[in-house]
Amino acid sequence: MEVTVSSRHLEISGQLRDAATSKVGRLERYLSGVQRGEVHFSEERNPRISDPEVCEVTLEGKGHHVRCKAAGPDPFIALDRAVEKLERQLDKEKTKRLKRQKGTRR
Repeated sequence: MEVTVSSRHLEISGQLRDAATSKVGRLERYLSGVQRGEVHFSEERNPRISDPEVCEVTLEGKGHHVRCKAAGPDPFIALDRAVEKLERQLDKEKTKRLKRQKGTRR
């Protein structure tokens, strides 16, 4: 899977780029056919927001478009929260497809 990491209003360190590439790359095991992943980091400038760091992840592939957005006090925490959300979404999609293939519906 090809993973692209970009940012807005902040600098991305090498550690953050490597963490994003490895964590988003591991999501491919949930659903085959995912070809590209995009990770966008941004920072909210509003002082009232308690979690200013935002991570947005988009996965695209053969008929799949999955997107999630998560915030945290640190970019690494925002990335972890986004990956957790995507894991739940992809697991749900995978079980839905397996149910359709087997023909069993509840």
